[in-house]
Amino acid sequence: MVRAGWRAAAVLALVLLAPAASGEERRSYSLFAGILTDNTWEDYFLTPWETDPQDPGFLGVALTQPLGRGFETRFGEIRWEVEFQIVRHAGVQSNWEFNLPVTARLVPEEPLLGLFDTAAFGIGPSLADKPPALEKMRGGEAQKAQVYWFAEVEHRSRSRDCCSLFARIHHRSDAYGAIGEGGSSNGLVLGLRSSF
Repeated sequence: MVRAGWRAAAVLALVLLAPAASGEERRSYSLFAGILTDNTWEDYFLTPWETDPQDPGFLGVALTQPLGRGFETRFGEIRWEVEFQIVRHAGVQSNWEFNLPVTARLVPEEPLLGLFDTAAFGIGPSLADKPPALEKMRGGEAQKAQVYWFAEVEHRSRSRDCCSLFARIHHRSDAYGAIGEGGSSNGLVLGLRSSF
């Protein structure tokens, strides 16, 4: 755990020391909470009424750093970010988790569905301090190093431009066997984000 803590501190320092992107993009921090489920991520879209929450819940904190310049598409601007997360699981799965996804964030000219100001997808490495119990229960195997991804929608505050509420899918897996054998975990997350 000490070695993982030093690695986490080094990554956090690199994110904080990286030059800020130009324009209106700012660094942000997030606080979030979620619950793991005994579902695949596809189930959330195909059969959401069958979502099966599990005992493990988790809390997390994240620091997000914009990367370079975005680019325009017909759907809006795509912005690049890197996010460093520290997650603490509780319940059946009582481990620490460190994630470092690189993110593409769509900022449409008009809110999606009239509500969501951004939509994002991030993917990167994930490291747990011990093999997660729920992943072992779901897949028969568990490993500390996995691939992490998230899919997110965000609603920004109309009264305070620095704050937003987001919902995301939190996913860890072996990427269809690309990095070994192991079970996966999927969670539903709500969080608050503030820029600085």
